[in-house]
Amino acid sequence: VNDETKYNDLVEENNATISIPEDEEDEKVNYDVMPREPEQLDDHEFQAYVALRAWRLRRKNELEIEPYKICQNRTLCELIRRKRNEAGFASGQISEGDTNDIVNNESLHETVVEEELLSVWGIGPSKAAKDGFGWEMLDVLSSDE
Repeated sequence: VNDETKYNDLVEENNATISIPEDEEDEKVNYDVMPREPEQLDDHEFQAYVALRAWRLRRKNELEIEPYKICQNRTLCELIRRKRNEAGFASGQISEGDTNDIVNNESLHETVVEEELLSVWGIGPSKAAKDGFGWEMLDVLSSDE
């Protein structure tokens, strides 16, 4: 009889619900590394990942295309981590000196966001364009906060 069997017998005997303690060597999340898979996300990031996957499923059904054509999981993971690590990432924040007029300000805002989106793995010019999937993903992330 092994320790796990003894533990389960003890739980059944006492009719108690006890969670098994986690290993002391739990893998720590390295926030300096861009994740390639959802397993590399922390709990909060994973919730954002779930929201983005739900959005991607809706868009896939609307467009009747494969989900990987919208974006791959790695793209979702990296976008989430970039938003977590960099407070102003893809927010289009513009410095005080660049706010001369509204038209130029809006254009500059779009350019900043597009450039930052292009820095994410799997996001190219069409996804980073104003009405592209990149902007939709940012909307999902900002509504999830």
